[in-house]
Amino acid sequence: MTCKTNEAVALNRTEVAKRVRQLEAVTLKADKTQASPEIDKLLVELGNAGRVIPFYAIYPGRGGDPITFGGLISQQQVLDALEQAGK
Repeated sequence: MTCKTNEAVALNRTEVAKRVRQLEAVTLKADKTQASPEIDKLLVELGNAGRVIPFYAIYPGRGGDPITFGGLISQQQVLDALEQAGK
């Protein structure tokens, strides 16, 4: 349920989508409804050694390290991460 909550209150919001486009950012959402060694490997590479979901990564459009966060999130948390990615 946390994934659906995050989508409703933070991710699938007009302001977030607008900011993603402005910053030319790339977002990643890994679907773990089925086992996936590739996703598990990427989660570990992104610093999520426990492979806990939900887990999100925002890749700055102009390069640099991804910004990662997990668990229950807010729209402001996503907007702040996007702002950081735009710097």
